[in-house]
Amino acid sequence: MTDNINPKHYRQHAHECIEFTQHLNFNLGNAFKYIWRHREKNGREDLEKAMWYLKRQRDDAPKFKRLKYRRYDEMYGDLKDCGFDGDMEDALLAVLSAAYYIRDGEDNFAWATACVKYLLKKMPSETEQEE
Repeated sequence: MTDNINPKHYRQHAHECIEFTQHLNFNLGNAFKYIWRHREKNGREDLEKAMWYLKRQRDDAPKFKRLKYRRYDEMYGDLKDCGFDGDMEDALLAVLSAAYYIRDGEDNFAWATACVKYLLKKMPSETEQEE
C-alpha cells in the first residue's frame, strides 16, 4: 500500500525533505521540494517547477527573513548526510544558500538556477522517455 501523505521519495534519505523546507519561505521551499523529488516523481516537470519558483522568488516575491547561520549550518550538515550525488546536492545547497546569503542573494539564485538547468540537461527528453 502506498502512503500518499508521506511518500517514500521524501523519506528515503537520512533526513526528510520537510526537515529543510519548513525553514524556508514558500517559493524557496517549493523549489527545494521539487528538486528533492524529481528523480522519483515527475522528472523534468518537477525541475521546471523548481525553476519557476526560483524565478518567482528572484523577480516578484517580497523580501524574506534569511536563515540564521546556526540553522543554515545545521541544514548544510544534514543535507550532506542525505547521500545525494554531487549535482543534486549542489542544487539543493544553492537553494539553501539563497535563503541564507541575502546580500549576494542574486548570485545564489543564479547558482541555483544554473544547477537546476544542469539537472534538466541531464534528464532524458519526453521523447527519449517514451522510447
